[in-house]
Amino acid sequence: MYKKIALIIVPMLLIGAFFYFSPILEPFPKPTEIYSIGTTQLYFVDQHRLDAFTPKKQERIVKVRFWYPALAHVGKKYQYLGDAMPIFQQSFADHYKIPLWLSKLLWRNVTTHAFVDAPIASVKEKYPVILFSHGLLGPSSEMYVSIIENLASHGYLVAAIDHPYLNWLTQLPDGTIASSIPLSAQFEKMSPHEQRAFQSKAIEIYKADFKLVIDELTKINQNAQNIFYQHLDLNMIGIMGHSAGGTAAIEFCRIDDRCKAVIDLDGWYDHVIEHEPVNKPLLLVFGAKSVEISEPTPEYLKRKQITREAYFQREEKITNHRNELCKAPDCFMEIIPDATHGDFGDLLKWPFRQWNAVAANQLFETINGSIVRFFNKCTNQNSIDSVWAN
Repeated sequence: MYKKIALIIVPMLLIGAFFYFSPILEPFPKPTEIYSIGTTQLYFVDQHRLDAFTPKKQERIVKVRFWYPALAHVGKKYQYLGDAMPIFQQSFADHYKIPLWLSKLLWRNVTTHAFVDAPIASVKEKYPVILFSHGLLGPSSEMYVSIIENLASHGYLVAAIDHPYLNWLTQLPDGTIASSIPLSAQFEKMSPHEQRAFQSKAIEIYKADFKLVIDELTKINQNAQNIFYQHLDLNMIGIMGHSAGGTAAIEFCRIDDRCKAVIDLDGWYDHVIEHEPVNKPLLLVFGAKSVEISEPTPEYLKRKQITREAYFQREEKITNHRNELCKAPDCFMEIIPDATHGDFGDLLKWPFRQWNAVAANQLFETINGSIVRFFNKCTNQNSIDSVWAN
């Protein structure tokens, strides 16, 4: 009898302890500035480009969710991930082999601070624009709310781009789910050379998506029927991305003068990023765990088809490349102590995340502080030399 009771109580205690200590049960930290936040969604179609990942030839469609300064508390709160949340909860349950009810429970307290289709704030006539781009074959841009909302609260209009088929979950206008899961399975089977080639191809797609979005922003800024009519300061466009999104942001801003400033969050495709300075304000933010050179495991060396000696030579070359790029007077680099690659976004609250020495909300504060400080200096047109003065 006691064994049966123990078999019931012990799992319940373990589950209860997991819930109690899981950071996902804590709400996202409140945005740190005075603006309320609105959010709306648009789809842009590139009539000059076919999508490389659709089974049938069709034009590339890009989803963009906007987060912007809004009139105070107008409308209803936007549910995290919107209509895609039930699909995500099912995918999460399937991936981690847990019951659907548990997946729903884990994600039910994750909320945003934004109001759906709220009127844009009239404090300013125009707001600087930041494009945000997610990593490759990982979370969509809607899973970086902790960073994006904070920027919007500081008076930025953030266009968060989902690159269909290159993130976990993008819902297209017809309800189709454009998921990266099939590509991820293919990627795992590729040789290191094939993986690098795929990454290079993906970066070109990201860059083309950036161009499409900026072109479309120019149009809607002149459309009197659009919520953002004449509210976009298109002379103040910054681009920020995580991982592949950061790499793509750097390389796009080399070739498009509409981009005025760049932030790369823990992204460094060394075979893609050129060595010449970007010649625009650039902030490189890396997690300490991402840039430290540690002893490789035999499994890693086998998977990457590389010797131990070649590994250390490669890592030294990458370090030198980063430092060389950031010798430019308008480039700044910050290393976030104890942070890992997955800590730049809402995955900080991931229930199965490897717990770091630093609490999630403390990392949010550090990362968001660096982002806002940099963009504030750039958009206010203060001397870029003083970005880190305060």
